[in-house]
Amino acid sequence: MKNIFSILIISTITAFLIYFMNNTYKQSINYENTYKAYSKTKTLNNNIQNEVGNILNSFMKLLTNTNTTNIIKKPIDYKNKLNMIKENIKTNIIYIMILLFITITLYFILNKTIVLSFLYIQSIVFLIYGLISPIFLMYITQEFATNIVILQFESNSILSSIQKLFDQNNYFVGGIILLFSVIFPIIKTIISFISLHIKNIKILDKLSILSSKFAKLSMTDVFVLSIFLVYLSPKDDGMIKTELEIGFLFFFIYVTISLFIALSNKYNTKN
Repeated sequence: MKNIFSILIISTITAFLIYFMNNTYKQSINYENTYKAYSKTKTLNNNIQNEVGNILNSFMKLLTNTNTTNIIKKPIDYKNKLNMIKENIKTNIIYIMILLFITITLYFILNKTIVLSFLYIQSIVFLIYGLISPIFLMYITQEFATNIVILQFESNSILSSIQKLFDQNNYFVGGIILLFSVIFPIIKTIISFISLHIKNIKILDKLSILSSKFAKLSMTDVFVLSIFLVYLSPKDDGMIKTELEIGFLFFFIYVTISLFIALSNKYNTKN
């Protein structure tokens, strides 16, 4: 009865966690698309057209003595829209962190095997969303007259970054990132999950040997994450600006959960 109660609680928490993660992912895509639309209004050609339009409006106002700006369509307030999306993302993140905290707390209260099983599921979900969500946003700006012009805009996820590297024939770097941020984490998590539920001693011994070999590379995902952190850390030099996006947080949470699971398994093995 206690195990059924544990499964019901932790499965409900996991369902809500996935729900808020999916909402956050959708909001991050909305933020990316909105920023793309905003960057198009800040191109050099668009700024020149606006300056010419303002001059013509002023000229027509002098000739006709009428205010022509009233017939001009009010532009979309992209900055306000972007801020609203960011607030929605922050709210979802707060819910996600609360649910994670509850899950970790339940590990010390409910059946540890059951909670760990759902932690494995949560870690895989975080990994998937971490791979497909935008991990960074980059734009190159330059001052034109009194306005800021966006010369280039780019937003990538880990998977799209890998695809871009392959398209540029940079197979070595793309392969390294693919191996240590996609293939290795998935295999490592699956092996650990199976080991948690296997009762056959012979199979468990083989999995333990395989796990020990993977353990030698247990910090590679952290290493890959640190590379992204250094390379994509926010800059503000007046020309190139970058913002870390939700994909980075999801991948970071996956790494944190993986470390917690590894420490838990190590402690349980000793005891």
